[in-house]
Amino acid sequence: MRLAVVGLGQIAELALPPYAERDDVRVVGLCDVDPTRLERWRTAFPSAHPTTDLDDLLGLEVDVVDVLVPTPLHSAVATRVFEAGHHVQMQKPLTRSVDEADELLATATRAGAVLRVMEDYVHFPPLVELHDVVRRGEIGTPRALHMKVVATARGGWEVNPGSYEWQFEQASAGLGILTFDHGWHQFALAHWLFGPIRRIFGWVRREGDLLDVPATFVWEHHDGVRAVLEMVLAEDMYFRSDYYADDERVEVVGTKGYARCNRISGRGVQEPSVVVYRDGQIRAWHALPDEPPDAFRASATHGIEWFRTGAGELRLDGATARAVLSSLLAGLESSDRGMPVDIP
Repeated sequence: MRLAVVGLGQIAELALPPYAERDDVRVVGLCDVDPTRLERWRTAFPSAHPTTDLDDLLGLEVDVVDVLVPTPLHSAVATRVFEAGHHVQMQKPLTRSVDEADELLATATRAGAVLRVMEDYVHFPPLVELHDVVRRGEIGTPRALHMKVVATARGGWEVNPGSYEWQFEQASAGLGILTFDHGWHQFALAHWLFGPIRRIFGWVRREGDLLDVPATFVWEHHDGVRAVLEMVLAEDMYFRSDYYADDERVEVVGTKGYARCNRISGRGVQEPSVVVYRDGQIRAWHALPDEPPDAFRASATHGIEWFRTGAGELRLDGATARAVLSSLLAGLESSDRGMPVDIP
């Protein structure tokens, strides 16, 4: 498969290495407005054409273009890729509004192209195991979903300050770093587990233009499963991580037991990555691949195989990504209005 990439910021450090490990993918072009970022990837992809000009990149013979630019640029860049006749794999979130998403999906349809939103949590091996445990009925009928995110700046990798500039601009417009950009992960996971959300209540404390925590979201899926997402900032807490220093938990409670994922981004809880309780006994998964690169590697494999064969479910396809975006924005609207919001 011939692949091109536009946008070589922080997330490229996780998204690009899986391609360098494979012999069935050829990265033919790399594009970024910053020449130093192009130079950073020259050794990994020596045959790729480096350019700062998107039109130059889109003139290459390519099957799929990965769009890794900041979220505010998603729609404009992806639209140009579609109009050039290429499929798109886009880093999450889809867009910043449902109207913008609808326009982008309509453009893809007119071009006869496919839009995939790359959501690494639905490929993270411990969460895949949790999903499969629930689907096999091992904990009975699901009743509730509980998710927690504790964010801190201590313990993770160094992020280029420039990568936060567009995040701060986005946060000042009400789309916070934790509730919108990170919360997308949890909402996408909830949709993957239990399908669409019908009603949501959000309670977000906003202090100034940037802080959007503590935040709590409560919602109900169409299948009756109730969910709670709690997000807090613990700025002085330390979590060991080679990437983002967040402590995250996901638990599904069923009529016969529960399944829990103990960590995702950081290594805050040194317990088995997945545990299942039923009938007075606990099963534990100690050896699952459970680092962020494992999720990105699995996501890359999924995308490559789907674009090669077209077989099976595409995670996330455009319609699902739109539903995730709609529910997340409804949660933020609910907080602003101080009342539950029904989702069409």
